[in-house]
Amino acid sequence: MTDRRTKPRRKPALMAKSITRKVERRGEDRRDCPRCEIALDVREPRRKARAVIGDLSIGGVSYVTTAPPLGDVVSVMFTIPTYVGPIIASGIVVARHGAEKGAQVSIVFTDLEIEAELAIAQWIDREMPIVQGVELAA
Repeated sequence: MTDRRTKPRRKPALMAKSITRKVERRGEDRRDCPRCEIALDVREPRRKARAVIGDLSIGGVSYVTTAPPLGDVVSVMFTIPTYVGPIIASGIVVARHGAEKGAQVSIVFTDLEIEAELAIAQWIDREMPIVQGVELAA
C-alpha cells in the first residue's frame, strides 16, 4: 500500500503558461453606478437604530459598522431632495471589508419602491454629472 501523503495531489498543469489579463480590474472602481455621500438612519438586527454617514447608489448603500454579519437583513432610512418624505429600504449585507475600527459593509436593496429608485437615480445624476470623463444625460 502506498502512502497518499507523500504523493503530489495536484495534476500537472494543462496549460503551458498562465493566462494574463489585458487589463487588471482589482485596482480600479468596478461599480456600474456612482455613489453619493448621504446621512443614513440604520436599523441593524439586535442593535438600536443609529445615524451614520454612508454612500448611496441606485442598488444599495455602504457604511462603516461593527455589525452585522454577511447575509443579515438591514433597514435604512434617508431623505433626498428628489423624493417627498423619507425613503425606507431593506437590504442584505453582501460584503464586509476591514475590521480595525469597524467594517465597511455593502448592502444591496431587496425592498425599495420603484418611485424611490427613480428619485435616487435622478439625485445621483444631479449630484454626479461627470463620471470618469463621461458626461451623463441630464
